[in-house]
Amino acid sequence: MDISWKRNFYTLWVAQLFAVIGFHAVQPFLAYYVQEFDVEDLDEALLWAGYLGSVAGFAMAISSPIWGAVADKFGRKSMVVRSMIGGGITVFFMAYAESVFELLIARTLQGALAGTVTACITMVSTTTPKPHLGFAMGMMQGAFLLGAALGPLMGGPFIENYGYKACFLASGSMVIIAGIAVQLLVRENFREQNDTNENYIKEFFVDGLRLLGLRPFVITLVIVVLIQFAYGVVMPVVPLFLQYLSGRADILSEAGFVFSLMSLTGAISSAAIGNWTLKIGLRRLLFFGLLSTAILLILQGNATSVFIFSVLYIVSGFTTGAVRPVANTIITYVVTEADRGKAFGILTSAGAFGWALGPSLGAFVGTKFGFQTTFFLTAFLFFSVAIWAFYAMKDLNIVEDSG
Repeated sequence: MDISWKRNFYTLWVAQLFAVIGFHAVQPFLAYYVQEFDVEDLDEALLWAGYLGSVAGFAMAISSPIWGAVADKFGRKSMVVRSMIGGGITVFFMAYAESVFELLIARTLQGALAGTVTACITMVSTTTPKPHLGFAMGMMQGAFLLGAALGPLMGGPFIENYGYKACFLASGSMVIIAGIAVQLLVRENFREQNDTNENYIKEFFVDGLRLLGLRPFVITLVIVVLIQFAYGVVMPVVPLFLQYLSGRADILSEAGFVFSLMSLTGAISSAAIGNWTLKIGLRRLLFFGLLSTAILLILQGNATSVFIFSVLYIVSGFTTGAVRPVANTIITYVVTEADRGKAFGILTSAGAFGWALGPSLGAFVGTKFGFQTTFFLTAFLFFSVAIWAFYAMKDLNIVEDSG
């Protein structure tokens, strides 16, 4: 069956955009949402925000390799649909949470069932011709960052006007509709494997070990874990640091605007750099992106007003957008098409594990030593990753195949 890769790509791009808008219309505001459940001060809110980030990360770390292997066996399209519809349903659960513990359970389920970005990227990587992979990966990352920009911009005012429950229900519906659109419009020419369950399980572990024998893959894995860990450390602190600097609680619209502009700059950076990734050089791009992020984090920690912090945070979107597509690009050139579901599953799992460790550490540091200290710690982590990655990637040569 002759399937147009462009049709699949643009359908998945739009579906991912809408799904991410749905998720991010509520996700950045969870640190404020927990304050609706008898959480008394910012320190306690920070701890709960850290827990919410960690449980979702651990659930995703456990489930991602399994979903990746299932994608290689039964098809990538089914995993995209599963991640969107399953993730949308968990947002509904959050709308009806009556305690922080119930919200924690909903976030755990979301981490296990969602993963729309990885599912979409895996399918795009197997249906896009190699000469267009850099462009496709950059654009898919751009869809994520653009959705992450529009989500908070819509979510903040929506919550202020209609409340959290209405926003969660609307957001969950948007994600589910995106999944239905993929089911109806995307075509996949996938031949189902007929191995027995015993062989399938054995093959899952054998192929995983084989992928871990690829040095470029292992290097990419370590880089992703460290980067996600560093991002995770500062993640729960940012919304509450804004609240701290403003001195008031009703900052949903302002915070949404700041989060949106940061993600928008990241989307522009990711889409613009995606097509030039190999020409600029993966090693050089990653090093300067991580180093710039570290410098901006130090400046953010020293910010004394909402305006100054917001400007620095928005500018950091450019460095974030430059860094994120690198790992995906490396994987598409060092892993065969047949193994990409497992590869992206392992990559997502490793990144989720790193991310899961970060929020709880960031929350602990923020409550014990102050919000600013968390930014300085994260800056040190990014600087360390930049140095290690620069030397680790010294002999890693990725040459684009124009065939």
